[in-house]
Amino acid sequence: MRQGLLLIALLLFAAGCAADVKLRNPATGEITVCKGGYYTRGAIGMLAQTAKDLQMRCLDDYQRQGYERVPE
Repeated sequence: MRQGLLLIALLLFAAGCAADVKLRNPATGEITVCKGGYYTRGAIGMLAQTAKDLQMRCLDDYQRQGYERVPE
């Protein structure tokens, strides 16, 4: 039972730890970051998807403004 709880805790932590993505505006040179690691409340099964959706929304918003991903 204890191992199961530890596994759930680790999965929740990993779900909220998406990598940060850097974007650059080629016209101005300005750099911004869409942060990974959003922690949200809700059902356990929805946690990872919600975090991913928030980061994708951030990326979409900046890319519509002309920003491009900076290769790592």
